[in-house]
Amino acid sequence: MDLALLAALGALLCVCCSIEEGSAYTFRTFMGAEIATTAISSSAVVQRPCECRALCRNACVAVAIRRQPPRHFHCSFTDKPVADVNTTLTVPALGSKVFYKRLVCLPGFTLVDNVGCIYVSTVALNFTAAAASCPLDSQLFTANSLIDFNTMREYLLKSFTSKYTQFWIGLIHAPDSTWQWLGGGTIATTHPSQYWGKFDPNEPATVTSCGGMYLDPGLSYLYHLADAPCAKAYMFLCKQI
Repeated sequence: MDLALLAALGALLCVCCSIEEGSAYTFRTFMGAEIATTAISSSAVVQRPCECRALCRNACVAVAIRRQPPRHFHCSFTDKPVADVNTTLTVPALGSKVFYKRLVCLPGFTLVDNVGCIYVSTVALNFTAAAASCPLDSQLFTANSLIDFNTMREYLLKSFTSKYTQFWIGLIHAPDSTWQWLGGGTIATTHPSQYWGKFDPNEPATVTSCGGMYLDPGLSYLYHLADAPCAKAYMFLCKQI
């Protein structure tokens, strides 16, 4: 193929990629990860990283991109689910990026980059009612990693600035006294903590408590975790699944 034509095609693919990311898809970046050989469905060599993302269509779920000297990039595509870097579908690889394609957000949801599609309630409910009131195909927000949690904090700090605001999320004080994310996984309560506010969790063991993200800048709670009796009414955050 003529080099000028190839360059023009690459530029067109990058434009399409930009349009696609702003409407139907977003790509979550996992740095330093490569798709495992057994999970690769196809591959390609291109001139620009954005061409790899633009070529991730239809059945493609994720694409890993790494530089191929001297001036090209190697794209590895997979049609298998890649919901997190902690799966057998990815392996460590310096200099590689994995982009995970997500579907467009449902009506009423907002796309929060590197988190997903988020629904913010407009009514305050107790924890049980909140969990049951997430729209169809969503559940109370849980953080898969500190990156997820901090990105959500940043979004809330920009969008919901009223002092003393608290949102229920998918975090509960389990009968064995651990704090558990709904759907699996626990979170430590030791301090200093990058998750919890400096005075939390602080509900007595005899009180059934649930977790939320709380804003009180005077106490350095910048949507950090705080516990409260599950019967209290707060607005809540749901994540599209």
